[in-house]
Amino acid sequence: MRVQVVRPFKDKHKKVVYQKGAEIEVTKERFEELTSAAPFVKAISKPAPEEKKKPAPKKPAKKKTTTKKSAKKSR
Repeated sequence: MRVQVVRPFKDKHKKVVYQKGAEIEVTKERFEELTSAAPFVKAISKPAPEEKKKPAPKKPAKKKTTTKKSAKKSR
């Protein structure tokens, strides 16, 4: 889930300091840890429902046509 930092804190797992306003990705469990004692983060997006996403159809690659010019120098 995407969250926004509302109070600067040092992540005890990653050893990284997050400043106010930073947007980070955390699990639901980690979100609960960060909001249990003091609200360090706020949710900015709800977790996506667990659905299998279909991959986007691939477009066929275009063939590149180039013309090589011979660069012969006359002496």
